[in-house]
Amino acid sequence: MDVKLLRAAIGAIAAIALAAGAFGTAFGQRQRTVRDGVFSSAQVTQGKRLFDSICADCHEISEFTDAGAYLEQQEGKTVWEAFEYIWTEMPEDDPASLDPKQYAAVLAYALSAYGLPAGANDLAVDRKSLEGIRFAKPKP
Repeated sequence: MDVKLLRAAIGAIAAIALAAGAFGTAFGQRQRTVRDGVFSSAQVTQGKRLFDSICADCHEISEFTDAGAYLEQQEGKTVWEAFEYIWTEMPEDDPASLDPKQYAAVLAYALSAYGLPAGANDLAVDRKSLEGIRFAKPKP
């Protein structure tokens, strides 16, 4: 085989491999979901206390966790959408009255009660982080 032809072939293969790697890095990243342990156990504990003392006056956890309930209806949406709604609308008689970290804890409690796993870190409260996480049903 001609050396020039061999070098050209190797160069073409290297270029294709490099392009495939760049494509995979840019587009192959799996979107984070609530299945990825995006809240902590400590948040769940705090969220349950808050839910029981504030939210339970108007809501039962089953409104969020049962089949066809709120969390199931969020499938595919970003966590920011739910967080922002809860933060700006709840409690109905005093919206946005809690600290954002408290709203995140209540959401973490609901996610845990829905059957999703806790992770090492607290659920974030900033828009950019929460827009990077999508709702998904728990694994069966």
